[in-house]
Amino acid sequence: MPELTTIRDAAGVEAVVAEARAEGRAAIDLEFLWERTYAPIACLAQIATPKGIHLVDPIEGAPLGPIADLVADPDVEAVMHAPSADLTLLGLAFGTRPQNLLDVQIVAGFVGLGAGQGLATLLERVLGVTLDKGERYTDWSRRPLSDAQLEYGAADVAHLLRLADELEGRAEVLGRAEWVAEEHVRRYGPDARLIPDPDTAWRRVKGGGRLNARDRSVLQSLAAWREREAARRDKPSAWIVPDRTLVEIARRRPKDRRALEGERGLPDRIRGADAEGMLAALRAGEAAPPLPLPPPPSAELQHRLDVLAPLGAVLVTGRAAAVDLAPSLLATRDEIAGFLLGALRGDTDGAALGSGWRRELAGEALIDLAEGRLALGVDATRPYLAEIRRSEPPEGG
Repeated sequence: MPELTTIRDAAGVEAVVAEARAEGRAAIDLEFLWERTYAPIACLAQIATPKGIHLVDPIEGAPLGPIADLVADPDVEAVMHAPSADLTLLGLAFGTRPQNLLDVQIVAGFVGLGAGQGLATLLERVLGVTLDKGERYTDWSRRPLSDAQLEYGAADVAHLLRLADELEGRAEVLGRAEWVAEEHVRRYGPDARLIPDPDTAWRRVKGGGRLNARDRSVLQSLAAWREREAARRDKPSAWIVPDRTLVEIARRRPKDRRALEGERGLPDRIRGADAEGMLAALRAGEAAPPLPLPPPPSAELQHRLDVLAPLGAVLVTGRAAAVDLAPSLLATRDEIAGFLLGALRGDTDGAALGSGWRRELAGEALIDLAEGRLALGVDATRPYLAEIRRSEPPEGG
């Protein structure tokens, strides 16, 4: 392992950042706690360059702002593994958005190693490196850090650059570098949502789909209020008001503070000004335009979709297997069903399967399946799926 240093002050951080900028790339990882707060609590940042490994300790006084700036620097490639939570931390704390990010987990999915692979698995399968997982669930907020913790933290970045080089090389050989780049833009680009958006928080509220259009607009306003309140208090949103209670309040719409405070499941902490704020959000939702869901398919269209969706999933799995690609990188079952419904309605605009490499690999075939130009059968050889082209779609297709 390269030379290891622990950084506890601003001068040390600036030196590490300067080293990364001089090299043009750095492997980056963050250790944090996120059980009882709205935002992750940064406990350690690990930075590796070709010259060395550096553990930046914010609890001991090292600032993380320069590290955030490094992730946002388009001239420095930030190599990370499954960094969504890390980017949430940096986004909430510093407004950071990555500009030149490489997620090795994504690349691995495009070169036949499967989707969602852990770092230890990838290192062992690709480089033959075995990581010690003994400190996986350690408390990174306690000080002093043990030698085992320091070694574990360093190991998370020690081999990342070499792993990235190997995986990118495989992607190039397979002709999938553009696929990898497109996926990075989709997940981490300018339109990607890296931190919670209060205005769309209602979509994550369990049970909200049962509400009518008017109640749904109330839920949207209440969920936005809860999200902002959670951020202000630095508490998980469910700690402010549970989902079940939020849905019931949106449905019942209490008329005054007394009625609100009598709602089942409302925490005692929602009193006084908090109750008034929640009521104001409720009234704003009542005054807002209703939020209708897209019209459900007709009974006949739903019957067709019930048959097509499983076939579409088989088709996508077969197409992915044929090129040794993780199927979930191509499309989820919900995305397949949604795309097929759009194809049946003649509108696939905006769907992930409707453009780029996804359309080329599977989207066009799904449209043909929906319109009756393609049938599926069993083949005796890998990927064990036969695609049967029809010169004319069946009558009524």
